[in-house]
Amino acid sequence: MKRVLPLIFILTLLLSACGNTTATPKVALMLARGGLGDKAFNDSANEGLQKAAQELGAKVAVIEYAADHVEANVRQAAADGYTLIIGLGSENAQAIAKAAKEFPETKFAIIDAAVEGDNVTSIIFREIEGDFLAGALSALLSDSGKVGYLGGADVLVIRRIQFGFEQGVKYINPDAEIVVQYIGGKDDFSGFAKPDEARRMAAQMYTDGVDVIYAAAGGSTLGAIEAAERAGKPIVTTGSDQRYLAPSVVATSRTKNINQAVFMLVQKFVDGSLQSGTIQLDYKSGGIGLAPLADFVPASVYEAFNIVKADVEGGLIKIEPFTE
Repeated sequence: MKRVLPLIFILTLLLSACGNTTATPKVALMLARGGLGDKAFNDSANEGLQKAAQELGAKVAVIEYAADHVEANVRQAAADGYTLIIGLGSENAQAIAKAAKEFPETKFAIIDAAVEGDNVTSIIFREIEGDFLAGALSALLSDSGKVGYLGGADVLVIRRIQFGFEQGVKYINPDAEIVVQYIGGKDDFSGFAKPDEARRMAAQMYTDGVDVIYAAAGGSTLGAIEAAERAGKPIVTTGSDQRYLAPSVVATSRTKNINQAVFMLVQKFVDGSLQSGTIQLDYKSGGIGLAPLADFVPASVYEAFNIVKADVEGGLIKIEPFTE
């Protein structure tokens, strides 16, 4: 017995160690149109992915968006053994939905869209408070009462952002004129990767008397920022904090913290708590934010805006929900 007990003890330790060992998570990130370098949606997602690689030990891959190969790329990532595949934006939704059915043992996630499936987690954002504040700031910055909205494409999320923005503008100035332009048409996601077109459209808006533009256009926003610099007029952007790109004209950025969403998904996957269904992130939860106002914003605007911001955060302002 004295010789057998140690062997059983050692065997028990080995089995216990094997049972507690988790294989290295392999995570593939399917980028949205515009790719890395957009200084917004995709770059933010990659930031979260790289943080997961460093802090959680995940093996990661970034897969650029290719319009003609979206489904094939998602399917290939699953076939290559990636255990969590994260798609960005509506343009990846259909591919994620199809691949999730074909690979039921693989975990899938979609950010900024919703897909149903037993092995799919969707993260959507309730941006409306942040967009309302962007609209309020734009109205406060406008001397003429004429402001602009530049959307990447006529898609649900951009219409939703516009809805919140317009409420904020009208809260400050019910008589304001809001000029709306979309770079891409109905469901034309290419509009998020056309900075030259955004530059042209934004420049025309400024020429036509718009005082400030709110741009929700992904990588195309970079062109709109250049137009704002040339016109010497302010712009408010979305996605990530872009004040550093043009400190003299970017008044603030309504941020959508995609980096946090990606890291959260990987973290939940690693600790075994990732569930199918939909997770909603909003202004109160920190999923949506607003960068500090730029130094060029007048003190009077700064003070008035902070009053509105406090009222929104305190629930004193009724913001109508978006409905399709």
